[in-house]
Amino acid sequence: MTHKKYHINAEELISILYHKHNNKRLGFSEDAIKKAESTLDVKIPDVYRSFLLHSGNAEINDFLNHILFPEEISFSYEIIEENLRDFKKSWSKYGISEKDKKSYYYILSNLPKETWHNLTKNYLVIWYENQGIFHAGILYEDLKLPDPPVYISVDDDFFEWCCCSNSTTSFLLSMIIEAILNGGEDLINYQSFTTYQTKESIDDCLQSHDIDLTELFPQKYFPYFCKNIRTCWDEKKEELFICLLKENVPNTLIFIDF
Repeated sequence: MTHKKYHINAEELISILYHKHNNKRLGFSEDAIKKAESTLDVKIPDVYRSFLLHSGNAEINDFLNHILFPEEISFSYEIIEENLRDFKKSWSKYGISEKDKKSYYYILSNLPKETWHNLTKNYLVIWYENQGIFHAGILYEDLKLPDPPVYISVDDDFFEWCCCSNSTTSFLLSMIIEAILNGGEDLINYQSFTTYQTKESIDDCLQSHDIDLTELFPQKYFPYFCKNIRTCWDEKKEELFICLLKENVPNTLIFIDF
């Protein structure tokens, strides 16, 4: 019987990273999540809700890019409204410039909210980049999906968004792995941490640890639609393999021996 599990999800990855942290609470409380849902008047998608409940409060989620705590989650329209109030105060005090008149805020200020969707969609904002350059969110219409795509804001605003991950699971894995690669490994307990970045070294590592390459790199589509990340957890040896692909070719392998 194999002790290797391939293609772990984000919740499982957090559990593995912190499995030697005894009695450490990794998630937010059910009450906090329910209160957020009540305030937002929506149900948080299943995959993200489960992640918040079991893994959302892990330190690594707030190490590089930042997860929004349940009480901080909001819709992009709410953020736009709050910013718009500040702009209106400024316009009232200092006047409206020609540049202001071309801005989304000025255009939206002259439109009823129910028509805003013609200029910008509404997103449930769940994460933000280290310096606030972008925010990540789930399209309002996609909230009914269990594992919806995730979008990021463009040009440091809340009006233009582009899809960055075709599933919430893929997005969460990306955030965790990016943190690991940028110093987040110091937050976990391990014996050795090695990064391989050549094809030869990646192949050698995988083969020497008896990784089933047909399992790690299957031809079929993935359950969570994650195109660029492959994972394997050897529960018996307590070894974690995270392989990143570029154009379907492995270019980085993280090997963590716990």
